[in-house]
Amino acid sequence: MVLSGDYDPFLVALSVAVASLASYAALDLGGRIRASQGWPRLAWLSTAALALGGGIWSMHFIAMLAFLLPIPVDYAVGSTVLSLIVAIAVTAIGFYVIGTRQASRMQFVLAGTFVGIGIVGMHYTGMDAMRMQCRLDYAPLLVALSIIIAIGAATAALWLAFRTSSVWQSLLAALVMGTAISGMHYTGMAAAVFTRDAPLEAVADAGGVTHLNLALSVAGITFLILILALIASAFDRQFALLAERETVLLRESEDELRRVYRGTPLPLHALGPQGTVENVSDTWLDLLGYGREAVLGRRFVEFMTPASRRRYEDVDWPKLQRGEDIREAEYQMVCAAGDVLDVLMSARLDRLPTGRMHIVGGLIDVTARKRAEDALRQAQRMEAIGQLTGGVAHDFNNLLMVISGAAEKVRRTVADAALARPLDMIGLAVKRGQSLTGHLLSFARRQTLETNVVDLSEGFSALADMLRRSLRGDIDVRVSVAGGSCRVRIDPGELELALLNLGVNARDAMPDGGILSLSLRCASLQGDAAVEGLCGDFAVIELADTGVGIAPEVLPRIFDPFFTTKPVGKGTGLGLSQVYGFAKQSGGAVLVDSKPGQGTRVSLYLPVTTEAVSAAKVDQRAVGDVAAKRGAVLLVEDNQEVAAVAADYFTQLGYAVDTASNGAEALRKLQKRQRNYDLVFSDILMPGSVAGLEIARIVRDYHPDTAVLLTTGYSEKAQAAVREGFSIVQKPYDLARLQAALAATPAKSAAPVAAAAAS
Repeated sequence: MVLSGDYDPFLVALSVAVASLASYAALDLGGRIRASQGWPRLAWLSTAALALGGGIWSMHFIAMLAFLLPIPVDYAVGSTVLSLIVAIAVTAIGFYVIGTRQASRMQFVLAGTFVGIGIVGMHYTGMDAMRMQCRLDYAPLLVALSIIIAIGAATAALWLAFRTSSVWQSLLAALVMGTAISGMHYTGMAAAVFTRDAPLEAVADAGGVTHLNLALSVAGITFLILILALIASAFDRQFALLAERETVLLRESEDELRRVYRGTPLPLHALGPQGTVENVSDTWLDLLGYGREAVLGRRFVEFMTPASRRRYEDVDWPKLQRGEDIREAEYQMVCAAGDVLDVLMSARLDRLPTGRMHIVGGLIDVTARKRAEDALRQAQRMEAIGQLTGGVAHDFNNLLMVISGAAEKVRRTVADAALARPLDMIGLAVKRGQSLTGHLLSFARRQTLETNVVDLSEGFSALADMLRRSLRGDIDVRVSVAGGSCRVRIDPGELELALLNLGVNARDAMPDGGILSLSLRCASLQGDAAVEGLCGDFAVIELADTGVGIAPEVLPRIFDPFFTTKPVGKGTGLGLSQVYGFAKQSGGAVLVDSKPGQGTRVSLYLPVTTEAVSAAKVDQRAVGDVAAKRGAVLLVEDNQEVAAVAADYFTQLGYAVDTASNGAEALRKLQKRQRNYDLVFSDILMPGSVAGLEIARIVRDYHPDTAVLLTTGYSEKAQAAVREGFSIVQKPYDLARLQAALAATPAKSAAPVAAAAAS
């Protein structure tokens, strides 16, 4: 006999409500699984499984209490507990499967299958716990349908719950899951067939108040547990939201700090415990020319020169490890392009709250300052050498004067050719010595320049022809002249000598031939374009060769007197010294740019002028046969040997010679003489307060009918004498040069001054 049962509508509704609330709570708690790690993740997984498994179990027994059979029904404790364990365990597996942050479709299907099996397993295990006086059978199709409903609805619910954080979608997921639980249960109940062999003696009331109270008690406890779980989830969600906001704020703060750090105008860097670069500012990257990816993770010492690296690793890195600060230590850093920068580095050890240690530091680029200091020291050294050279040249020229005069005097009295040959050799040596001192004085900027205003653009082709004649045929001289006038006030002879010296150096740098480019242009040097502190308009003569170039260690010394890299006997080391002195004395500068294997470029800067081009002058050396003016000469010379040689020259020229050993004696003789001297011939540099230039000025002012001729081996006042219109003959001079100088000297000292004033 098949038994049929009825359902209590209230308890049915209560069972569906329990299933839906349990589903919502479990899915909400399951969402916390993804947001947690470690033990909290395991705790939320267990809570979600307990909520869903317990909700399924509670819904099942409330629904069973709602099912009224005409026979008494009891439940086995073991099977009842087993049904609860099955529900919790299997749903826990399902939540674990989709507990990752990015679950795949297959994971959703697998999790839905486990949860569905948990629902089914709990239901049929709970049905097996029933104890009653009838047989229980199942309709296979309805059982299969109940399984499909459980798995399908569970999969859909999990997909809805874990794909979004929308409240409405979460409610929909809970409703679907509740439907899965309820639908499976009532479909499974429909599949159950209760059969009793003996006839019923009386109808048992399985429901009643006792069943209702029991159902309400189970439902109340379940609701209370689920509500508490939801409250816990809500608090945790709120705390997680606050933590997420703090994390976002912290991340934004860190990003802002990182932007400020990287955007600071200072070259800053941060190093890890092993000295690797962890962070650098954009200015640091701009300074060295690297990209950020090429710097981060590399050791800081990899960007130093070998010498700086050794000093950093041996001295400063141990100090930093001990907690000592580094203040403006000098280092050299290597740029991405290969250039070397001089920097001052400051750094200190910084310990983070986590206990981790790192080094923070900054760089100051002092390359320009170091180069300026080096240039200043070089200029001071050159100036000191120049002063020493000038002093030596003065005494040396006096010696040459004595040697030359004595040899010439003896030569006039010797008729034997064999005896005359050594005297000729002495004369040749004197000329070489004179050339040597001329180079030295040119370097020292003490040379007496015979300046004229010339237009370089008009005579540049002649200078190029002079170079071609002086070089080998395998050297191609290419000339380039920019348009426009380039007028400068220079000594043309010194310019030719400077270009000749540069051409000879270029020739020796190209033993197998090559190209020598000679160019002329005008340049305006202003602000950052200034060259060695020079500003204004300049004519620039450039000589560029394709030779072997100059080694970096040699380049700073190329202007030093007597410094040469040529073999012995191939050079004096004074060629570039003459170029340097000529440029400086003319108010300009000379720059040399060279790299080994890439040739050399020499740029000669000469200040331009607006003065008119000077008229051509007659070479006074060509008129040495002009009859010298006869009369009385006052010879003022502090060196007795030089005075004797000069007196002999004047005697040969027909002068009556009166001598004075210093300026004071010369002034006394000028005052006591009854008539003026026809000529005052004085050395410029003499001891005492009255030197040659002062004597010349006094003669000009108080004895205007007396001619003045000055001489010097070296004197800083020589240029002033030339500017004031006085004639000068350079020591050492011979009879012919003295005669030519006398022929070019005006008969009255006032005339040159007047001419100078008129100009």
